[in-house]
Amino acid sequence: MLANDADTIAVASPDGQAAAGGRHATRPATSRMGSVLPDVQTKGETLVLVPRDATRYQHDQLLGRGGMGEVQLATDHDIGRQVAVKRVLEPDNAHAVARFIDEVRVVGSLEHPNIVPIHDVGVDDDGALFFVMKYVEGDTLSDVIAKLAADDQAYHRRFSFEHRLDLFAGLLRALQYAHSRGLVHRDIKPDNIMVGAYGEVMLMDWGIAHPIEGDRRVRLATTPTPRVAQATIDGTVVGTPQYMSPEQAAGEVEALDGRSDLYSAFTVLWELLTLTPYVTQAATPMLTVLAAQERVPPRASDPAYDRPGQVSVGAEWRHFLHHGLAQSKDERFTDAAACLAEFDQVRAGDFAVQCPVTFMKRSNTRLSRLMDRRPMLSIILGVGTATAAVLGIAGWVMLALGA
Repeated sequence: MLANDADTIAVASPDGQAAAGGRHATRPATSRMGSVLPDVQTKGETLVLVPRDATRYQHDQLLGRGGMGEVQLATDHDIGRQVAVKRVLEPDNAHAVARFIDEVRVVGSLEHPNIVPIHDVGVDDDGALFFVMKYVEGDTLSDVIAKLAADDQAYHRRFSFEHRLDLFAGLLRALQYAHSRGLVHRDIKPDNIMVGAYGEVMLMDWGIAHPIEGDRRVRLATTPTPRVAQATIDGTVVGTPQYMSPEQAAGEVEALDGRSDLYSAFTVLWELLTLTPYVTQAATPMLTVLAAQERVPPRASDPAYDRPGQVSVGAEWRHFLHHGLAQSKDERFTDAAACLAEFDQVRAGDFAVQCPVTFMKRSNTRLSRLMDRRPMLSIILGVGTATAAVLGIAGWVMLALGA
């Protein structure tokens, strides 16, 4: 490419003087944090590659910080784009480093449109491990829910009921893939779901992901012992209390499988549709954990479904949520694929009849399809039904008058 545009390529020495060399001249070495790509300059008909003594990733602002690490928005000077850089806060803490290595290898093994990819890994000038991932410009789902709850009309126009269902579908697809790879995320919550400027849904923060018991496809650096979850972000974390499944809240870490992640996903769906938390945060983390264990599936008549000023949640979705939020994991969806299949059926109007409202709605859906396929037959049936109704009313009136 560049070699075709000039007769000679030279590599400049550190003092700026061009060294002799042809098309295959040796490129200058770079430091572990330094820029990899040299500047390309033109001197007459010669292209000169000038090494840059500059840091590759320039940190611009803090995006978030937890107990073990922090995430910075940074500029990648080699590629010319913004990235997110996550680094270990305590490079001498063996447990924190091991957890960090787990996250790097987990995310690095997951190639999916709904999972944020890793671009690079390295050690900074302070000796701390870091990895570079795609920067998703947008909002966390937590921010989206807060804006909707505050009645932000711009967000209500953008995130209609159907669009919110699209977001949930993206989350399900990410979980379906991760579970097929033998991993449970264990920290599904609105803060860990990014909604990009183009509507993309990205599941983030795999720092406490765990291999499904008995699945040999995943090997992690650490194997935490089962314990009750804490509301911190260090090595003892096994979830966020408000969004944990009952079995996760009980500390049954080794027994967790995809159904636990799905339960957490349904708590997110509940909050996204009703704009209220499924489990209210209590005064202490332990009380929140107990509340998560004791929360029973919502009734179809739950007032949260009919929040004033918001779109009412349809009966079919209330039954769908009830299924996904069952306390016993054996009563929930068997896996993300089954959940997605039923999700698509409900959206298409092919849901099971579970109450008079779902009976009427499914009947209307089928009648509408019949009208699309056989309009003349639908007209005849409609006229016949209307005629029968008129005759029935007329007969009732005549009987009443005769009486």
